[in-house]
Amino acid sequence: MHLDEIGFFMFKKIMQGAVMALSLMAAGAALAQWQWVDESGKKVYSDRPPPITVPESNILKSPKGAPSAPTPRVVEPAAQAGSESPEQALAPKQAESVQEDAELKVKAEQLKNKEAEASSKESAEVAQKNAQIEKDNAAARQRNCTNARNRLAQLEPGKRVMTTGADGAVGFMDDKTRAAEHKTAQEMMQANCR
Repeated sequence: MHLDEIGFFMFKKIMQGAVMALSLMAAGAALAQWQWVDESGKKVYSDRPPPITVPESNILKSPKGAPSAPTPRVVEPAAQAGSESPEQALAPKQAESVQEDAELKVKAEQLKNKEAEASSKESAEVAQKNAQIEKDNAAARQRNCTNARNRLAQLEPGKRVMTTGADGAVGFMDDKTRAAEHKTAQEMMQANCR
């Protein structure tokens, strides 16, 4: 190999390397479809959209047909006079929320107490009605017991019991009817006399 050939071979290799480097740079630039200036003033190239903290005015390039960048949140320094931190801004809302929670708890407790009071009142009314029914039933049993005893006394053997028929004719009770009436009176005494 001659010196000219070596030089040409070297030149060819250098040119191939340069072309390859330029292709890679072009490919990298083709991938980096977003360009913006960050907080420190440096240009940033990326295939992803910039962070939400980057104002739209700092976005230099965006892909064709891509949705606009997210609306930036304006972050103001808390040290400026007359500004408050996010925690300070949220404090009144949190206090209001706590107050609402406390009011809801009080209302729920009041409703619970009202329901318990109504239930207690209803239970007392039911108990009073049941007591009255029991009292009325006891009085009815006492009357039935007295009537059954009186009827048994009338139906004692050896006594004649007068009856009136459907046609108004007066007669005396036969032994078969007397036995049936006696049995009924005894059953009434067992059920009502305690």
